[in-house]
Amino acid sequence: MFRLRVPCLFVLPLVLAVGCQLHRSFAPISPSQIIGSEQSRQGIAALERGDLTKAERQLENAVKLNKNDINHRRFYAETLWQQGKHREALQQLDEAVKRGGKNNASLHISLAEKHLAIREYSTAYTHADEAVRLASHDAQSWALRGRVKQLQVLQQAGNTEHTAAMFHQAREDYLRAVSLAPNDKELLAELATVQMSCEQPEQALATWLSVQSMYPQGGEPNEVLIGKTETLTILRRFDEAETCLLAIRQRGLPNSEVERQLQAMVMAGREKSGERR
Repeated sequence: MFRLRVPCLFVLPLVLAVGCQLHRSFAPISPSQIIGSEQSRQGIAALERGDLTKAERQLENAVKLNKNDINHRRFYAETLWQQGKHREALQQLDEAVKRGGKNNASLHISLAEKHLAIREYSTAYTHADEAVRLASHDAQSWALRGRVKQLQVLQQAGNTEHTAAMFHQAREDYLRAVSLAPNDKELLAELATVQMSCEQPEQALATWLSVQSMYPQGGEPNEVLIGKTETLTILRRFDEAETCLLAIRQRGLPNSEVERQLQAMVMAGREKSGERR
């Protein structure tokens, strides 16, 4: 009898513990959670079809009913942002971070993008840096940090060495992003621009050629040809630059001022180098 009773001393607490775990796992959802989720669903649907007034109302109610639901707040913030209520949107995202989203990389990406849009570069960089820390495998995080750094240096006046160092930091982030997403055309185009800022025209031209090769012949965007023309001019490959410029002209570039500026750049480059056509 004694041998039969001893195991029970261990089995009973185990059963009780498992029972408690099951109870917690299958705890009933509160009515407010159910209503909040439905409000959120309707709000997201309204947001997707562009009915921002209804989306704001529904998502605001969802947030009130489920204060700790990060997704409700994210969609609510997006609705506010699209209506130009930027500060209110940022407050909702900040609150989402406080209520459990501290380690959510996508939240930090959203905050970085929005602070970047209103030119708050320091705060944008802080969130982009946090996104990189949380999602180092994600190309978007690295590219975003590089983009913030690039725009930050363009807006700040500083000594030449400091400016060059910041551009090189941006380039390193873009290189990491491209290594994770080698076929992303937009990332490659941005990398080429940063390489030009780092005074690396040879590398920039190689990158532009890589981007161009990803499109069918003649199907590349004007931006690619413009970047390639500028790079070829810096490299003093004026005949090739003129060929690119001709291709741009034949397309009928919507902004003729850009075309004139490119032509002037090529001509000035020729004159400076002493080359005559």
